[in-house]
Amino acid sequence: QQQQQQHNQMNNFKSPLNANAMNRLIYGGAALFGLSYLGGNAIFTVEGGHKAVVFNRISGVSNEVKGEGTHLILPWFQIPVIFDARARPRNFPSLTGSKDLQMVNITVR
Repeated sequence: QQQQQQHNQMNNFKSPLNANAMNRLIYGGAALFGLSYLGGNAIFTVEGGHKAVVFNRISGVSNEVKGEGTHLILPWFQIPVIFDARARPRNFPSLTGSKDLQMVNITVR
């Protein structure tokens, strides 16, 4: 008898949200997740001293070179490729002879 009453009480439980409201909540959450994912992946930053070109899955590499700053792309269709464009010092050592027949090491930077 008591188990039957408990079983009836469990079956009579009503959710505070009906099915239509639950569907809206699920679809709204999925849309919010999708927008936040796309928004986060649609922005890329080119740091100082770097350059970027954008590879497009449909048309290939673009001719435009992106400089420093924040840029927008279409996620999945466009992929930024970032290059280091800073000038690096190079040393060129040279062993030379002087007038008094001594060998001198000279390094040009």
